[in-house]
Amino acid sequence: MPFQEILDNLIERVPESIAATFNDKDGDAICARTIEVPNDALQLLGAYRNVVDRHLQQAIEEFDQGAVEQVTFCTSQHWILMMSAAERCALVLVMRRDGILGRARFEMQRAVQLLNDNL
Repeated sequence: MPFQEILDNLIERVPESIAATFNDKDGDAICARTIEVPNDALQLLGAYRNVVDRHLQQAIEEFDQGAVEQVTFCTSQHWILMMSAAERCALVLVMRRDGILGRARFEMQRAVQLLNDNL
């Protein structure tokens, strides 16, 4: 299944989602889909994902040697979810704040597995 199809299915399976991007280790988009988020903003989220991971990893290294697998944060209007994939790639999903966070995380894990299978 091509990367874009996996991303499109993710957007369909999380009705509150408004954008998603799958980025390589350098932060460049492999594929993306946006409904309401400007392309530039979505690209920045994907690119900064590795920076966020690096800083979080430094913050936890004294008590946890595991890798950061997921990062989720919110604004007054949106949830932004970031999840690690194989080969230091990352999946980023933006959804409305009234969305169901657990469903989004479940569907993202499913999508990451499919993306990893295609890498």
